[in-house]
Amino acid sequence: MRDIVLLTAGCSWTKGIGVGYEHGMSQADSLDVNGIFWNNEICDNLSFRGILSKKYGIKNINLSKGGASNQQQFRLIKQFLSSSQYTQLVDAGTKIIVLHGITSTARNEVYLNRAGKMQNLMYNYHTEDFQDEIDIMIKYFYDHDNEVERLTNEMNFMNQFYQAAGIDNLWFDTFNHHSYSGIIDNLIETNPNRRDLLSTMAVNTGLVDMDNGYHKSTWEVDSNRVQYLTDKGLLNPFTYHPTKQGHKMIANIIDLYLKEII
Repeated sequence: MRDIVLLTAGCSWTKGIGVGYEHGMSQADSLDVNGIFWNNEICDNLSFRGILSKKYGIKNINLSKGGASNQQQFRLIKQFLSSSQYTQLVDAGTKIIVLHGITSTARNEVYLNRAGKMQNLMYNYHTEDFQDEIDIMIKYFYDHDNEVERLTNEMNFMNQFYQAAGIDNLWFDTFNHHSYSGIIDNLIETNPNRRDLLSTMAVNTGLVDMDNGYHKSTWEVDSNRVQYLTDKGLLNPFTYHPTKQGHKMIANIIDLYLKEII
């Protein structure tokens, strides 16, 4: 039987940031950067990618990062696919499955001269370090609909690459439904109108009157589905990332599609 690698890309939800939260934990303890919040081992074990990897006994190579932009994740995916590690997997006959979560469009990655490196920017999160650049980007260069169109092109291109390379893949909208132009192959469609994981979790647990709030994942309640799932114990009450129970639910949602590939 061929070895299988699950290659994951996305933002904090895919990474598993905050999954170590326990009910009743204080905000200080839950956000302890030296403890559970950013802990890679906890994220690897308790996130939905960890749950799925353990279920099928496959290796997970994770590229997702907390606060990641779509631009950053596409860059990291392309770097991996042109790396010696990828070549070694291909030469060994390893089956590769890519699971890629699309995040908020209100983020970007650009090269900043004064930082001397690629910098991930969150447009809806105030930071003293790069606020001047963020304000300029929002005013002159950001348009949500254009970003969705660019995502459509990127996803369609990558689908063609994956097919030519013999790679299986799945896409999912993480916490917002995006109206892509045309049909995106291999896109998880739990609901044609509200396919994102956040909305799917809310629907599956009984939320009926869902608003259209665009969740920016900046640790704020900007949609009633965020508050609803927090009350249900599926998101933590401080940063609104999925809890252990939330990641188990996400794993079950994605597994309906992943098991067909495996």
